[in-house]
Amino acid sequence: MVCACITGVSCICAYRRNILNLKQFKLSFSDNRGVAALEFAILLPVWLMIFFAVLDFSWYLTNLMVMENAVAAGARAGVKIRYWTDEPGETPGSIAVQAVKHSFWLSSSLKTQNIKVFIRDINNYPVDISNAEYKDYKYLEIRVVDYHYPMLAGYLSGALLPRSISAAAMMAFP
Repeated sequence: MVCACITGVSCICAYRRNILNLKQFKLSFSDNRGVAALEFAILLPVWLMIFFAVLDFSWYLTNLMVMENAVAAGARAGVKIRYWTDEPGETPGSIAVQAVKHSFWLSSSLKTQNIKVFIRDINNYPVDISNAEYKDYKYLEIRVVDYHYPMLAGYLSGALLPRSISAAAMMAFP
């Protein structure tokens, strides 16, 4: 659009040009292409943070529940042995340790030094296995102390989620 340099006419041409530019500007705001991609790009980090936090917490709870069940299974296996010999591997404590390690199916990184076994008498005092008879035993206590389970994502800090788990079980001999 060519405007003449006559006074007043050029002003009208400039006014029309501004109106046309304003219509194009309004059209660009009504165009919704790419809005979904922009929203996805903004919300993806938030969704991933929530997803990995839930993943870490559920992995912690899974390890904790399996550990508690493994310790209970170890205590059950230890008290089921009524009579044993002095051969290595035949004490209630050693059978319980083997049962705990076998029952903790999530990881093979559970070390024997993390598993503590206590045999107690009727007054709940520790009993020395080497110079006591079977009738002196009343309780078998198994504890797993400070087992550092492998993290999946490692997203949650130690303040929000413990890095190690512990479990204990005590059962009475028949």
